[in-house]
Amino acid sequence: MPPDAVKGLVAAGIPPRRRGRRAVPASYHPPVAPASPPDALLAKTARLPTSPGIYLWKDADGHVLYVGKAGDLRARVKTYLAGRDTRPLVRLFLRRATDVDVVETRTAAEALLLENVTIKRERPPFNLRLKDDKAYLVVRVDRAHDFPRLRLVRRIRRDGATYFGPFAEARSLRRTLAWLRSLYPLRSCSDRELAERDRPCLYHEIGRCAAPCVGLVSKEAYAELVEGTLAVLRGRDDGLARRLQADMERASDALDFERAATLRDRLQALEASVARQQAVSPDGADRDVVAVAEGDGVAVVAVLFVRDGHLLAARTYPQRTTLARRDVLTGFLAQFHADGKVVPPEVLVEELPADPEGVEEVLSALRGARVSLRAPARGAGRDLVEIARRNAETALAEHVSSVRAVAADLATLGRHLGLAAPPRRIEGYDLSHTSGHEPVAAMAVLTDGVPDKDAYRHFAVKEAAGGDDYAGMAEVLRRRFAQGSALGALPDLVLIDGGAGQVAAAVEAVRALGVEPPPTVGLAKARRAAGGAWSDERVVVPGRDDPLALAQDDPGLRVLVRVRDEAHRFAGRYQRKRRSAAMTGTALDGIPGLGPRRRRALLERFGSVEGVRAARLEDLAALPGVGERIARLLHERLGPA
Repeated sequence: MPPDAVKGLVAAGIPPRRRGRRAVPASYHPPVAPASPPDALLAKTARLPTSPGIYLWKDADGHVLYVGKAGDLRARVKTYLAGRDTRPLVRLFLRRATDVDVVETRTAAEALLLENVTIKRERPPFNLRLKDDKAYLVVRVDRAHDFPRLRLVRRIRRDGATYFGPFAEARSLRRTLAWLRSLYPLRSCSDRELAERDRPCLYHEIGRCAAPCVGLVSKEAYAELVEGTLAVLRGRDDGLARRLQADMERASDALDFERAATLRDRLQALEASVARQQAVSPDGADRDVVAVAEGDGVAVVAVLFVRDGHLLAARTYPQRTTLARRDVLTGFLAQFHADGKVVPPEVLVEELPADPEGVEEVLSALRGARVSLRAPARGAGRDLVEIARRNAETALAEHVSSVRAVAADLATLGRHLGLAAPPRRIEGYDLSHTSGHEPVAAMAVLTDGVPDKDAYRHFAVKEAAGGDDYAGMAEVLRRRFAQGSALGALPDLVLIDGGAGQVAAAVEAVRALGVEPPPTVGLAKARRAAGGAWSDERVVVPGRDDPLALAQDDPGLRVLVRVRDEAHRFAGRYQRKRRSAAMTGTALDGIPGLGPRRRRALLERFGSVEGVRAARLEDLAALPGVGERIARLLHERLGPA
């Protein structure tokens, strides 16, 4: 067994729920009905304005619980009281809310900006921002299918399938599954391909698929392959090792040495997986363990995932907040499992949050079965909480140290550029095109030195000619500053990926709007000198005859390089997406009312654009979502067959 595969499948995996148990039964109902809102609150809601603005839900002590924005304040607040907003965190804070205040604004864009400022000032517990990276996968197995396949998904759905996870390392998990297919050759094709294929595919030829599509494996034999794969992933034997040993001995006695060798490899993989996973809970239960550490205006929540009694992964979530630890925990538990994550039957915490009954109610509704919230005082549960607490404290120390280092880098950059204060918000811009075709641009944002990916934006260059970087940069900056705070707070520093020409074009474009441009610099790439040596990257500052020379390891330069690289990456990805769309587009693109889902349905029903063109009007109109109006439009745009 390859060592990398063993490391990946153990370090990445978290065992699943027990066999035969549905992940999220759809028939379960919350044990407690939501309380009716007070009459005074209903009366106040009826008097609220219908203008844009923000609303602040408060508890009986006047503490702000949640802040939101709305285009119509009265209508938005009514949706909460009517129970039409079904998010778990809403259900939880409404149990404590006794009042709602509003602040009117002139536009929805102003409401967005005011919401951001108010959240930073008030630090409401139910506005905690939980950011998951994408390395957070779950393995889905539809056991109702005769020949199930393993699918990697990021959300749990109430579809009757069994889910295994979460898995902490996406790359290791993918590598492990690819390796397991050489031992347990499960299909990877879609259900449609399985039904339509009439001969084995290449994966069968190289031993990576048992070819159920053409009947080369029985349902019973395929089910054994599925169980073997899942046993390795979850690190449990379940009697599989004994069966593999017996099958291997029978194959050896029958002189079928090739099959015996395959069974031997499967047995070794299972034994290696089980051996590396040590139980931390003697009861073999599934549970999450949550602890919070706070200090210096930061709180870090640590989560341990325990499945089948094994501790196999931990995650930490830093938050900028000055809330008390119990409030941080309450806000975290209200949101963490709501985004399609597996909810275990038990959650262990260091201390119970505010309103533990409400948290249990929300988690039980998400899981579809009873969930208990417990603060153990002794035993194995307390030991797990201590591990989570140490993880949280370590992550907090690292986060605070990192924040201080970034603050020092920003202060250095501010001194280099002669700024009055270190730049808190830096926007970086980059253009991307393919020989002048499909020109696009991207805006990357660093807030307090950290990439703020929610604020990233991309632009399709519409007016400037492809390849004209000066005009393209001017267009993008003009469009960004014309929208003002609708695209976020105005930057303290603008970085242009380019030289003096692009910087000058950007500054003039902003001035043409009647806006005083913020400090703007360019970062020109290194060039090969006459002697063959490469020059350093150069910081172009308006008003300076020569670029600013900074050492390659200068902290201020590192900040600029990071902004430039983020903008370059984001622009390149958007440009590749548009180029791909241009190459794979069809005559159906651009027809009003015909989105991606309807285009896909038409192509699946009629086979091709030519099939759509030849179809009768009534056949087009009969397709769900199309109707007579779009059917007539298709006939007009596509023309006769």
